[in-house]
Amino acid sequence: MVFERLIINAKKPVGKMGRIMASGMNRGTHEKLAKWGMTHFDIRGDVLDIGCGGGGNIDRMLQIKSVETVNGLDYSEVSVNKSKEVNKKAIAEGRCKIVQGNVVDIPYEKDSFDTVTAFETVYFWPNMDRSFEEVIRVMRPGASFAITNESNGTDKESIKYSKIIEGMNLYTPQMLKDLLEKAGFVEIEVYEYNKKPWITVVGKKPNKS
Repeated sequence: MVFERLIINAKKPVGKMGRIMASGMNRGTHEKLAKWGMTHFDIRGDVLDIGCGGGGNIDRMLQIKSVETVNGLDYSEVSVNKSKEVNKKAIAEGRCKIVQGNVVDIPYEKDSFDTVTAFETVYFWPNMDRSFEEVIRVMRPGASFAITNESNGTDKESIKYSKIIEGMNLYTPQMLKDLLEKAGFVEIEVYEYNKKPWITVVGKKPNKS
């Protein structure tokens, strides 16, 4: 019962269990997955991390020389607070900003970011067509959008969790590729880990002609 209460908080961390989940997002498999995913795309300029969770990935990207700023977006107040705590130094220096909000209505202007990331979060996005349209809107021409998931959409463990967590949807690499193409992304690449069902799918916003 305790495990189920904890795992349900993967969607939107709340309360004590949510704080535990948000902290856990910065360690263990989540950390290894994120580091693996980051090897497959160019992280540069102004970055937006959607579903920033506990803020560990924001901290990692802030260490990259080609990165200027990293912004975090999450619809969980618990996650936003944890991310702010983890990245308080960068926030004070003006290199980081973390806000509460929803991917279907991203609170940033058009053409704001050079890199957009989504680690372990698209499972819970409420409207994928609308969400991907919002993502490409806030990207600058030529910018990259990278999705990294622990699940390839067919592994038994994730299927089990999707039956426990309300609103969790699994996606295969082809499903994500199709959604990206529909939203207008180009040069879409799919990377799969050979030992685990991890995937990273990267698409770019077309350059202005």
